[in-house]
Amino acid sequence: MIFASKAFLVFLPVVLLVYHLLGRRTPKYAFLLAASWAFYAWFSPQYLWVLLLLTAVDYAVGLKLDRETDDRIRRRWVAVSVVANLGLLAGFKYTAFAYDGGSAVAGWLGYDVRPRGWEIILPLGISFHTFQGISYTVDVYRRQIPAVRSFPDYALFVAFFPQMAAGPIVRAAEFLPQMAAPPAVSAGQVSDGLRLFVTGLFKKLFIADQLDRLFVGPVFADPGAFGPDAHRWAAVAWAVQIYCDFSGYSDMAVGCAKWFGFEFPANFDRPYLATSMPDFWRRWHLSFSTWLRDYLYYPLGGSRRGEARTCFNLMTVFVLCGLWHGATPAWLVYGLVYGALMVAHRVYDRALAGVGWADRVRSSPAWQLVAWAGTMVQLLAGLIVIRVPDPAAGETMLRSLFAAGGGAPGPGGVPVWVPLLVAAGMAGHAGSLVRARVRLPVAVPEGVRAVGYAAVVALLVALSPGAGKTFIYIQF
Repeated sequence: MIFASKAFLVFLPVVLLVYHLLGRRTPKYAFLLAASWAFYAWFSPQYLWVLLLLTAVDYAVGLKLDRETDDRIRRRWVAVSVVANLGLLAGFKYTAFAYDGGSAVAGWLGYDVRPRGWEIILPLGISFHTFQGISYTVDVYRRQIPAVRSFPDYALFVAFFPQMAAGPIVRAAEFLPQMAAPPAVSAGQVSDGLRLFVTGLFKKLFIADQLDRLFVGPVFADPGAFGPDAHRWAAVAWAVQIYCDFSGYSDMAVGCAKWFGFEFPANFDRPYLATSMPDFWRRWHLSFSTWLRDYLYYPLGGSRRGEARTCFNLMTVFVLCGLWHGATPAWLVYGLVYGALMVAHRVYDRALAGVGWADRVRSSPAWQLVAWAGTMVQLLAGLIVIRVPDPAAGETMLRSLFAAGGGAPGPGGVPVWVPLLVAAGMAGHAGSLVRARVRLPVAVPEGVRAVGYAAVVALLVALSPGAGKTFIYIQF
């Protein structure tokens, strides 16, 4: 029951209708919690216990932390939450990776180890709700927020279905104050929610899924059947696909939350306009990158303990960032490469900061264009590494990316609609630069807008080439 499915478009109106018909706070939130657990169970009925267990642990730890005054005991309690969340996350996500790695080492040492013949299916949203649980208990430990007294309130914060599967990672300080009383839903929220939902639905069904099905998937599966131009376009199209897929989910999650009266933070800020690697991570998956900053980078010491320690901290954060995305060697390489790029940029930036001629050059439009192009090439290279089926295919794709000429044409070309879909996927980046300056000549009432957006949702679903493909980040 993904957001882009017909089943969800039946589930959602029913939940909204019942929720808004219930008058008092307790039954409204109890029903919304039950609906959220049902949404989870639709995907992972056998793993509902994971969500319930971690919810109970973090709720209890929060109460203990709030009442306890001894810092040593409080550190032990927060450790219980962190170990419980990360322990289950690691058990589900990294057991197979550890087994494969151990088997490889054992084979190299001459031992005969039986190949892995089993797979572990990840519980829905475990990479996201575990981070929400950790952020809650750590914030209570830091006394930045009080503990939640009501178990259903805390459970709803963890399980609220619009963002549970793939974020944004909403913090307790952002969500719980809005729950003090069921927030009223304004006409503007209804209209804005529909606009976001339409945008996300279009990104997912008509851009991301079609790029993957008709071009990106075939090229990455068999690069030898295509020439260098197709390889380059496939890398670009893959970047647009993953952006439209993930930002599309985030748009729909934020839009859905508005219909219940809740406001979520934005998760993307035109990431493909970034002019450096740090700039990209300030724009991409904002709820995750700021979580890593506040709950990992800063506790490690941030940039307060000298350059060597700062570089080590950056590498640690990005290696773990890579492994959070996926327990594979490719994601480990991804984390190592981006960590090294972050360290290299820091060294370069600090070496030139305050140097007059360098500041003038780096602030010029020509240099900004060069910096943008270099950043995009780095991003495309990293995305190739995590998509290819094997190292040989990755080498082929990377050679084409960095080759100066077109190379041999190959048997597979680039369909004309690929650049059109890429341009459509990137239109939001350009449009967001001028949106604030564009004004309609006639004010359109919010109710009229809402009806129009609802009609567009119905048309998108009816005309969609298919809605069965899950969102990429749900797999993480």
